[in-house]
Amino acid sequence: MSSNSDLSLAIDVGGTNIRVAVVDRSGAVLQRERERTQSHLGAENAMARLTATASRLMRAAGDRRFAGVGVSLGSPVDPDTGTMYNPPSLHGWDGFSPKQALEESLRLPVHIANDATLGAVGEYAYGIGRGIENLIYVTVSTGIGGGVIVEGIPILGADGFAAELGHMSIERDGPLCNCGNTGCLEAIASGTALANIANERLRQGEQSAMQAMADSDGVRAETVMEAAAQGDALAKELVEQFTRDLGQGLANLLHIFNPQMIILGGGVSQNLHLFFAPLKAAIQRRTMAHIKVNIPVVASVLGDDASLLGAAHLVFEGLSGE
Repeated sequence: MSSNSDLSLAIDVGGTNIRVAVVDRSGAVLQRERERTQSHLGAENAMARLTATASRLMRAAGDRRFAGVGVSLGSPVDPDTGTMYNPPSLHGWDGFSPKQALEESLRLPVHIANDATLGAVGEYAYGIGRGIENLIYVTVSTGIGGGVIVEGIPILGADGFAAELGHMSIERDGPLCNCGNTGCLEAIASGTALANIANERLRQGEQSAMQAMADSDGVRAETVMEAAAQGDALAKELVEQFTRDLGQGLANLLHIFNPQMIILGGGVSQNLHLFFAPLKAAIQRRTMAHIKVNIPVVASVLGDDASLLGAAHLVFEGLSGE
């Protein structure tokens, strides 16, 4: 590869937004654009808009050369073909791959992976996990996703579907998850789950300051966190249960992978300071004695850019971490 192929075109396709960025080898975002995904219009429509944006950013880079295109997809994805399987927020896109369309339009090699896996890669390459060879990235937001890096290499599994951390079973007879299973970590400890439980308790007539804080869509996870911080009894109860459930899931990961660090990303992690102490206590109650010495749970420093920067690193270094 030519030494002056120093740029990556990084793309993040989520259920709400498509983001495109020009990233250099240091992880600096030189240009970026964002637009609504509008997944209901279909994958082909989104690809037409995406390639137009990508081409415009490439032209704006002038004479600087691109090493390739990295794509983060909010879906289980085959990393070889880029094919999506039952994407939870991209309805109607099952079986679709953007790889061929992007390669033909942009005339660059295209590398594709799951967004949570690339979140782990982004934090490992450019974020708080830099230099940490064994780490786990867990995104807690609408759902729960994750990526696992062992000895500097992301775990992909036989078909690229490894590290679906949100779908470990926590409660055998727990609530139904979108995946079809019951009692998944995502179904009881995601931001959506926390909001759903709060709204149900309010519908049952329980009194809480959250009622006055709700918007037209009801109570959100952020609302529950805020009310708990203000001392609201119901919100505190719900956050305590949330931390116990999330802590149980993280304890399982500590036992299985023995990471040096667990990084929490996603919208809920922005409020980590509000529930870190009870979360750490919940993990300690569930872990073996020799693990209790150090429980390295930290918040993402890259935020929404973790997967985008992971996609850039995918171009520069692949999934080897080397």
